[in-house]
Amino acid sequence: MNDFGELLYAGKTDSNKNGFAFILLGIISFVGANFIYAKMMLMVIGGVFILVGLYLLLFKRSDKFSIYENAIVLTLKGQELSIPKEEINRIEYQEVKVRRSPVVSYYPVLILNNENKVLMNKAFNSMINQDFKKIIESYL
Repeated sequence: MNDFGELLYAGKTDSNKNGFAFILLGIISFVGANFIYAKMMLMVIGGVFILVGLYLLLFKRSDKFSIYENAIVLTLKGQELSIPKEEINRIEYQEVKVRRSPVVSYYPVLILNNENKVLMNKAFNSMINQDFKKIIESYL
């Protein structure tokens, strides 16, 4: 056990999903190109999707975060940022409504004592990340 107390939650942010989605779209475009007349155009589009997906996976990796009893530790772009529990004034939730989805997702935003805002890029709603939701709502 370290200075921060017991580990309550450890996870990664949501940014890796976009890379996988672009690579999957690229592969589908390549396979679909065999079934249509304009093969070259769809293959170029598929190649662009795969390159964007690889860029997101290799260079825009997801950040890690850990929630301890006495602090929240964020690893942003290779640097570790620890926010003690005493410096967090309140936690607000940024609402994100996805088109064609009846479920609303929320991202927690830490409001510090000096009124700085720190976004935790991990969404939760009524269907996903329920353990994260319980921990973050009961943190303060």
